[in-house]
Amino acid sequence: MQKKILISLGIILIIFIVVFIYAFIISFKVVKQNTDKINADLKQQFQSIVRIPEVIPPSYKGFDKTVYLWEMETIENEVTTVIFTHDTGLSRYQDKIIATLKMPEGQDPSLFVKVMPAVVSDNQALQSAQNLEAQNLGPNKQIGYNGLKTYTISENSPQVTQIVWEFDKEKLTENSQKYYNKLYKYSEFTLKILYEIQSRTLLFLKP
Repeated sequence: MQKKILISLGIILIIFIVVFIYAFIISFKVVKQNTDKINADLKQQFQSIVRIPEVIPPSYKGFDKTVYLWEMETIENEVTTVIFTHDTGLSRYQDKIIATLKMPEGQDPSLFVKVMPAVVSDNQALQSAQNLEAQNLGPNKQIGYNGLKTYTISENSPQVTQIVWEFDKEKLTENSQKYYNKLYKYSEFTLKILYEIQSRTLLFLKP
């Protein structure tokens, strides 16, 4: 009886190891490769609204969001940080992709305003941020977004510290649809697990 239990446990352990190895391979060979391509394509697409430096890798890559963070210098040699965040669209149930350029909490809003012309490549968004009384927050057919929003640090402040763009996922991700389709072969639950495996492995190996 005890021997049968040990054999059963051994078989279960072997099956678990095989499944884990298979999941580990898929998480890197399929999930990481395709999500990296999706992020690269989205980064290229978003150059039409924000000038993300080519040499800047994402400071955070999650299942739902990707974050870029870099420093900008004003003509007076003042340094400020900007953060650009965008949805990944990896969830098959997501039909919109939101992109956000913002100033980190605690920084000087005036510095963010100074570097904004060098960061924002979307003229409609830039002009709307610079002139709150004559904002155009509607859709932009040339770039392809449905609309944008601007936020100030306080209700009475004229200094915009955040710009938000909304895109239709289907239109924005047209070039990388083949990469999404490879991921959508898996259920949402499975895909998230596979994503976590490669993400946590890379985090563990990070020096």
